[in-house]
Amino acid sequence: MSSDSVKFTDRVRNVAESVWDVVFRFFKRNLPVIARLLLMMTFFDDGLRMIYNWTNQTRYFQHSWKISASTAGIAVTLNMVGQLVGCLLVLARRKVEWGCGILLTNVVFQAIMYEYFKYTKYILRSLSLTGCVLLLLLDHWSERKSMDPGLLKVKKEDRTRMLLQLAGRCLVGFMYVSLAQLGPSYPVLFITMVGYVLLGCVMVGYRTRQCAIIMALQFFLVTLVTRTWWLLPWDSSDRDFVKYEFFQAMSAVGGLLQEAVVGPGRASLDERKKDE
Repeated sequence: MSSDSVKFTDRVRNVAESVWDVVFRFFKRNLPVIARLLLMMTFFDDGLRMIYNWTNQTRYFQHSWKISASTAGIAVTLNMVGQLVGCLLVLARRKVEWGCGILLTNVVFQAIMYEYFKYTKYILRSLSLTGCVLLLLLDHWSERKSMDPGLLKVKKEDRTRMLLQLAGRCLVGFMYVSLAQLGPSYPVLFITMVGYVLLGCVMVGYRTRQCAIIMALQFFLVTLVTRTWWLLPWDSSDRDFVKYEFFQAMSAVGGLLQEAVVGPGRASLDERKKDE
């Protein structure tokens, strides 16, 4: 190889490394904010849906649970307020634990009131949102600077953190399982299977941060292509459903990015490799 070729290769490598450093610094600084914004999307959208679709939601509760209009209105109000208040608390970084608790309660509330527990795909989505909120809570705990230095409390908090990281890491990808498509073409099948491989790596904690970011980007792009609710007519019966799935997927993307922020935790292959 000539000296000119070597110089050109070195120059290209230096430029690539400089670009990567800029991108890495940007994402390292902004990734927590991006993750939180994406994660809150489905809660915020669903809270707004309770407002502009108030009548239909109230009628649904009346018909499904055989309750009065006033009781159904209270249920819709709790659903709406819980999601919007929880989102605001998390995004404002004020009383984050309260916000996460409200959102987790709302996930359980919806699973019962909308009878999600009868359908596997909705169970998976509820579990995924639970994992997303757990990772958000872990991120908040890691940012707290004041902690009792007592050894017993530190050990207890470390064990709790490890278990929550494990639960969040395993649950967050269930949204992908419920939304992934195995057809109808080979390219779609290939992309889906790549996603499952990345999901497996995230769940066992192997190269967790890298796999979580790659899977988040893949899931984000696939969702943009396959769930184009903004192209559907306003009066289409599928518009609200596709929009609902779009924002649910965006929250899962935020959860995967939050996993990249929080890290795999001690119960992972990454940590085991460090110990060896």
